[in-house]
Amino acid sequence: MFAFRHFLFLFIAFGTIPLRADEPEPKERPAVTQIGENLYRLGDIKIDAEKREISFPVVVNMREGGPIEYVLVHEHGKVHESILTTSISPMNLQIALKLLKFKSGYGDVFNLLLAPELLEEEGGTVEERGDPIEFSFLPEGRTQPLHIPDLVMDGMKKSAMQGEPWVYTGSRIENGTFMAEAEGSIIAIYLDHLAIFNMTIEGADTDERWGANSEMIPEIGTPGKFVISAGQD
Repeated sequence: MFAFRHFLFLFIAFGTIPLRADEPEPKERPAVTQIGENLYRLGDIKIDAEKREISFPVVVNMREGGPIEYVLVHEHGKVHESILTTSISPMNLQIALKLLKFKSGYGDVFNLLLAPELLEEEGGTVEERGDPIEFSFLPEGRTQPLHIPDLVMDGMKKSAMQGEPWVYTGSRIENGTFMAEAEGSIIAIYLDHLAIFNMTIEGADTDERWGANSEMIPEIGTPGKFVISAGQD
């Protein structure tokens, strides 16, 4: 806990935190405020330093059909391909993840998109992946959160997605721009270098395999709380 508070003090004092070695300083310093013991707020994002959890509001955007390529995007992002949307800043989410010291990294996640002759030179390894991440969605009016893979239909297997497949890849910087902020891409189902989180399971490189599971997803427009927490290695 001391480490988090020390890190937060440095962030507030100097106006920035280390996102990645090639990332520029934010144009404006986000306001991080303490709202309780071990609880902090960054815009509409709540940070629980003790549980290492991040939560924020989302809205159901799609509940049937497909193909879909995202679980979550910004409300100005690729909404036609995403189950959920949010108004929070992807940059602020990146900051919250770094404040909780989650490790980002592509690792071997995008190896599936490389030609075989390029794997040795350009491919990554499992050890270089970012941290595994788990997500849950608590719709307004319910007491039990929804398991995010249950919301995604695997069209090849004709069943809900299996496992907890996401890792924190961290997006990228291009010409001084944090691309997850520019594109609004947060949680990808189909591999996306610009999204903050990506999948690691079979089929992540197939853009027409995945759909929305209408049996599990609430009505379009349903608001709720989305929670990000550390997954199991």
